[in-house]
Amino acid sequence: RNWGFTVYRTSYEPSTEEQWQRFLEKVQTHAYKQTLEVADASENDPYFLQIWSLFRIDARSHPALAGLGLDELRRLYNSGDGGPPVNADLRSHRVFLVADDDVLSDVDTFTVKCVEADYEASNHIPRNARLGRQRYFGWMPMKAGYIVQLWKELETFPFETIAPQTIGESHLVIWEP
Repeated sequence: RNWGFTVYRTSYEPSTEEQWQRFLEKVQTHAYKQTLEVADASENDPYFLQIWSLFRIDARSHPALAGLGLDELRRLYNSGDGGPPVNADLRSHRVFLVADDDVLSDVDTFTVKCVEADYEASNHIPRNARLGRQRYFGWMPMKAGYIVQLWKELETFPFETIAPQTIGESHLVIWEP
């Protein structure tokens, strides 16, 4: 089984083409290094080579994606428009990445939006008013260099427990394991 994530590009300003390419290269480079570390292997180790050969970043870039919001991207992901996303059939790993204006305007900070494909807001509104307001909104900002760790975390925990809680719909923390 392949492993990795689908990433949608939603920013198409003239300056973002180069930024998009840099972003994808950085994701690939960091994922390679992180896989070596997690596998506790050398570059020539057959175990590592097998794992790495299955890694995929399904980069989706088309001007029709320009400016789409997270709910629109969820519908796109769930419909399989443009082909089935990476691991859409693996319930625990139904998340995707988004490279939008915020992400591509500063590739050096190397953050990305990570989105739960099956998020339904109504499932996360507290039924008891004493518990406060909703604190999970189906996505989190994360350091893009940690996608291998995200994959490993998703093997054990649901996305909503991995994502840092928000305050007033604001993400105060960028996820780093």
